[in-house]
Amino acid sequence: MQRYKNFWAALLISGLVGGGMLSTTAWAGPPTDAVRKSIDEVVRILEDPAWKKPEKKEERRKLLEQTIAQRFNFLEMSRRALGAEWNKRTPEEQKDFAASFQTLLANTYLGRIENYTGEKVQYLKEIVDGEYAEVYTKIDNGKTALDIIYKMEMASGDWRVYDVVVEGTGLVQNYREQFKRIIRKDSFAELTKQLREKAEHIKAPAGDDSARSR
Repeated sequence: MQRYKNFWAALLISGLVGGGMLSTTAWAGPPTDAVRKSIDEVVRILEDPAWKKPEKKEERRKLLEQTIAQRFNFLEMSRRALGAEWNKRTPEEQKDFAASFQTLLANTYLGRIENYTGEKVQYLKEIVDGEYAEVYTKIDNGKTALDIIYKMEMASGDWRVYDVVVEGTGLVQNYREQFKRIIRKDSFAELTKQLREKAEHIKAPAGDDSARSR
């Protein structure tokens, strides 16, 4: 699980916060606008001097987490990452699993998002198929460029991300394979336990170097 946690942190996160140094937009519709809206809000919070004060760190983190949760459909990501196992679980088990998975992803994000350095993002195109869409972007930090696709679904009247594909590798699929192995080797209860422990472990403050190195 460690390998793909870093995958999420190092690649996906840099893609989202790159909006502060927007490069070009080939064409934009509602799904692209939705991604851009969240990017702009994240950058606004990060660059606001009032939120940079040490005593505001925890409050700022909560605000960033709320902003992220508004765009990412963590419940749908949890369902897709668990695959067929999802329907075998009780509503309470689903809720517990989704909460831990969201905490893991969100806190991995927050653990690195404050290292924002203004990477550039290009919005290349979007493909819409009914209630589903894909927003194609390219991230450039001056040395390397990465292709990132945000897979989105219309939910509750808004476009929300349910998966992210970086250089052809999907976040949800990666986690699904890991979860399958743990369930096959141990049990669903063990998977939930490991997920909860990792989620709690990564809640270390942003300034904690040991948290950022994991």
